[in-house]
Amino acid sequence: NLAPLIDINANLLFFLIVANSVQEDRLRAGKDVELPTSSSQKAEAGDLVSVVVSMNNISVNELNITPPPIHNGLLDDKFLDVKKDNRIIPLYTRLTERFQDLIKKGAQPGSKSDDDSKLPVVLIQADKRLPYASLAKVMRTCGEAGFTKFRFAAKGR
Repeated sequence: NLAPLIDINANLLFFLIVANSVQEDRLRAGKDVELPTSSSQKAEAGDLVSVVVSMNNISVNELNITPPPIHNGLLDDKFLDVKKDNRIIPLYTRLTERFQDLIKKGAQPGSKSDDDSKLPVVLIQADKRLPYASLAKVMRTCGEAGFTKFRFAAKGR
C-alpha cells in the first residue's frame, strides 16, 4: 500500500519548500552589495538590526546614512570621531537610536545569564570587496553603540 507513503512524502516536500522560501525572504542583501559565500546553513531569527555596508553606502534597517560616509570602500575622515577610536559618527548616532528602541521593547544588554536571546543583535551585510579596516571600524562603531552580538550575512554555496 503506497498511498500513506506518498502522503507523507508530499507533506514533507511541502514543508521543506515553505521553510526554504521563508528563509530566503528573511535576508536580502543591500543594493550593490556582493556577499561572500558560506557553507553554513544556519540562520538566526529574531529582531535584528541590519547594517548593510556597500562600497559607497552604509544603511541601517534599509535607511541610508546621508551623506554617505564611505566612498570606494574607504571611510571619509570627516565622519570619523578620532577621540573615540575612529567610530563612524552618523552610524553611531543611528545605531544608538535603534538600540534605545530595542531596550524599550525588552532587550537586556549586559545580561549575565546563559540565555542571550534578549541581547540586541546586529546583522552585518558587507560587500566582500570591502577592506577589512573599513569593516573593523563599522564593527567597533556597532559595539560602542551597545551591540555586542554580531551576525554576518553570506550567500550559500
